[in-house]
Order: sequence, then structure tokens, then C-alpha cells
Amino acid sequence: MRSKQLLLLIISLVVLVALSSFYLDLPWTTFFTRKQPAGPVEQPVLEDPDDNQDQIPDIRTARLVAVGDIIAHLTQVEQASTGSGYDFSPSFSFITPYLQSADLTVGNFETVLAGPEQGFSGYPNFNSPDELAANLKQAGFDLVATANNHCLDMGIDGLFRTVNSLTGAGLKCFGTYRRPEDRHPLMVEINGINISFIAYTQTTNGIPVPAGHEYAVNFIENFTTIDPIIEDISIARELGADLVVLYIHWGHEYWLSPNELQRNLAPRLAAAGADLIIGSHPHVMQPLEWITVEQEDGSSRQSLVAYSLGNFISNQFYWEPYIPTPKVQYGLVVEVEITKDMHEGLTYISQADYEITWVHRNWRHRILPLSEVLASSRPEEYNMTTEEYQNVQAGFARLKDEVVEKYGFSLVPVGAANN
Repeated sequence: MRSKQLLLLIISLVVLVALSSFYLDLPWTTFFTRKQPAGPVEQPVLEDPDDNQDQIPDIRTARLVAVGDIIAHLTQVEQASTGSGYDFSPSFSFITPYLQSADLTVGNFETVLAGPEQGFSGYPNFNSPDELAANLKQAGFDLVATANNHCLDMGIDGLFRTVNSLTGAGLKCFGTYRRPEDRHPLMVEINGINISFIAYTQTTNGIPVPAGHEYAVNFIENFTTIDPIIEDISIARELGADLVVLYIHWGHEYWLSPNELQRNLAPRLAAAGADLIIGSHPHVMQPLEWITVEQEDGSSRQSLVAYSLGNFISNQFYWEPYIPTPKVQYGLVVEVEITKDMHEGLTYISQADYEITWVHRNWRHRILPLSEVLASSRPEEYNMTTEEYQNVQAGFARLKDEVVEKYGFSLVPVGAANN
């Protein structure tokens, strides 16, 4: 009985399949096996993602803002006193958006944080409250150069404490060091771009670096040689630097043009591999310039040198015969765009921009971005008299001509995209 039932079931299934094949016009084999091709078919080749990677552009950029001398004279310290501490933040209220808009912001820290026990002081031997470092960090600074003529104002212990206080506030510093093993180019990675920072000074105001602590300051008296700088640039490249930034404390105070030493050193430092050279010490703005470096393979690259960015903040003002120019109240904020082709490994400064600033000494030393101030045509918004406004307006036009336009400076380096 069961055998008959099984036989009938099998016959029914065969008939059903046959009918389905007839009405659907399907071959018999479709239900059981893949259709065999009539002839050999080339098998598809799956692409290795790595084989096609070079065809997909991978261009990274980073924006860096650099400023000049950060100085705290005693007048500024006194104004910053709150009774229970110090607050320098009003000085940065207008410039903070410019600083915070960058991926990295750096300046020349030209004072000392030796602690209140030493007593706070201004020129000639600076000692500032620790709150200054915290306020700089809040304003948008990421790192500061510390190799300059005031780094030993409070001796080697003051130098060590300054490094501790800056790093404690979240600021990286370069140019002065607590230990021999710390003395190496600083490396910062942004968006896959490795940027190295190096700082050197030509003077410590006659204060000798204590024996046994030569590592503590990147100091070459009057830059009679630049071999140590060239060696540090080479080390930075070996460590993987895509771009090298050099802060160099050089030149003559209050000179509006680079001296012979600056002019001679700049192309040599660029040829050695410094891509961005930022000068400090003159306390006034000096020209911006692109330097073309011819490379061994016949190609060329562009280095940008700012011979001096002037004062970012200080209490300096026109005071004959000691300070022979009112231009000490002006400063230059430089912004550069750094571009890296991740496949080719090429990194270069693709664009540069700038802002001229003015320190309003009569308003808690606020740093005013002049393009913004002059666009408003309302001096009262910036606590300025009409006379102050007109003087600043004239100063802005004069400095723009002397520092930028007179030397034919271009915001985009020639051949930048071909580096």
C-alpha cells in the first residue's frame, strides 16, 4: 500500500515539474543545477583596493596661525590683578576668534613664569603670573617658542619653572628644556601632517647659560654659525617631519627692515629645510617674503620668511629716545595653509594670509584686529577717540605698504601646486 502511494507521489511531482517547465519556458536543469555556458567565459577579476588607491586623491590641509612677541610688562600685570589672582583674558577678547580658527596657533613667549616668590616684574627682568599661560591657552594658543633673550631673566630655575608652568597649562613649548633628553625638535601631527617646531636665539641679554646646562637653551651667540640649527632641521626630517617651522630670535630692536645677518641667514635656513621662518626680537613688523629653493632633482619649493612679526602684546609705546617708533604697538598675525598629498608625500605652504593688529594700551591692552576695526568706522565700539582711530588708520595703511605691498608679497606662492 505504502509503495503504491510513494509511486503516485513521485509521478505527480514529475508531471508538475514538466508542466512548470512548459509554461515558464525553463530548461529542466534550471531547478537543480546552474546553467552551463555554451563556451568558456572569462572569470571577473576582483580589483585589489590597494591597486586603485593612487587614483583616489587624498589631499590633507592644516591651518597654522603664528604671532610675534608675547610680553607682559608690569603695567599689564597690575591691570590684570583681580585681588585674589590675575586675569589677562580681556587682552585677547577681540583676537581670540582668529586664534581659535586655526588647527595650530603659536607665538613667541618672551617672559618668565618663575613664581610669585620671586616677585612679579617687567623690563628688564621679566617674571609674570602663571595665569598668563592659562589665559593664552584659553585664547587659542597651542604652543609657544621660548628661546629668546629673556628666557634666563630669572636664572636657570626660572627657566625650568617656566617650562613646567607652560606645559601644566596645556601649552607645548620649544626652544628651552628641563632635561637633556627633552632637547629635540617638537613634532605635532595635524590631519595626517607632521609639523616640526624649532626655536633658537642669538642672545640671552648677557646672562650666561650655567655650565652643565647648555642643553637648556637653543642659543648661538650672534649666530656665528647655524650648524646646530641645520642639524636640528635634519633630525626633524629624520623623525618624519613633513614641514619645519623655525622661530628665530634675531635682528636689531626697532629696525623696520631686516639687517644684513637676517638677509644672509634666511636663504641658507630655507635651503637647509626650514619651510616657515618666523622672526622675533625687533618688536616691530618687518617684511614677508617667499624664498625659492632649488632642489637636487631640479624641482623647486617655496619657503616663507617673516623677518619679524613685531609685538603681539606688550606695553611698549613711542618713547624717545628709548623706543624710537610708535610701530611697537602694531603686530602681524600670519596664517598659512599647509597642504599634503598623501600619495606623493609632498607637503608645502599652499597659501598665506595676514592680519595687522594694534595693542590698545588704554583699554586693558586689548589686541585689536585692524581690518575688523577699520571696517566698522565706529571708533567708540573699540573705546577709541577719533584721533586714535585716525592715527591707527594711517598706521595700518603705512604698514601694509611697507611690510607687504612694497616687497610684492603674494598670498599664494608661485608654483605652490607644483611643489
